[in-house]
Order: sequence, then structure tokens, then C-alpha cells
Amino acid sequence: MVVPVDPGPSSIIANMLGAVARRDNPGFFTWRNEMNRNDLAQQLLYPFLYEVFRLLVVRRFHDSDEVAEIRGFLAQPRLLLWPESGLCAPDAEALIRSALGASGLVGHLATGDIVVLRLQLMTYLVEDLKLSPTDLDALIAEAERFVLDSELPA
Repeated sequence: MVVPVDPGPSSIIANMLGAVARRDNPGFFTWRNEMNRNDLAQQLLYPFLYEVFRLLVVRRFHDSDEVAEIRGFLAQPRLLLWPESGLCAPDAEALIRSALGASGLVGHLATGDIVVLRLQLMTYLVEDLKLSPTDLDALIAEAERFVLDSELPA
């Protein structure tokens, strides 16, 4: 008899983020439902998503805070993950600039709005960078190691 392996909290998030970045909606919803049943996964979502987002932003914008380049990236026509949510370009710009080290830009945003924007932007960054599935998995694993090393008690 084969016993199904219960994925750990960080694996749940890694799979969910990989699915959303690949525009795999059924996979995303499956892993999101798993996350919603796991308290630790829910606690790790925000720092894990931030770290994946930050790594992608730094890779795409090379630690530059060039506003024109960021606005050009945001102005490109894209298929929205959640059309009903739209994409607020000023808030998206603030999140990107914040990930590059600018301060005082995102304090007014609700946590839920930040999560939705980061998920959408993460997908666009992966597409813009033309990351292979292997490269995306490696980036997510790097973020996972960082978060687990810094968020969980020893």
C-alpha cells in the first residue's frame, strides 16, 4: 500500500507559486486550497512570495531604480491573471521599486492587494525574463531556502 506523502508547508507554497508563474490555473487553485488548510504554509506565504518577487525584480531590473524602465515594463500589454482585479500601475511600480530598496512606497497598500499584485507581477517577470521551468524552479528553491533559514526557529 502506497501512503501519499503530505507535502510540507514550504513545498505547498513553492508549488503554488510555480503554478501561478506558469499560468497553470488548475494547479494554482489546487495548491492554494492546500495552503489554506495548512497554518504554517499560510504564515510562510507572505515572506516566501516576497522573496521570489524580490529575486525576480532584481534579476529583471539589475538593482536599478530606473523609473522609466519600470514604467515601460508595466506599460506592456499583458493578459491579466485576474481581470476583475485589474493591475494598478502606480501600486505595481511602488512594489517593484520597494523590492529594489526604495522605502516608504507601499505602506498604504492592504496585504491582500500586495499579494495579488505580486502574484501577477511575478508571472509577468517570469515571462519577461523567459525563465525556463528549471530556472524558475531553481529561483523558487533559492527563495525557499532563504525563507526557511530566516523564518523558522532553529
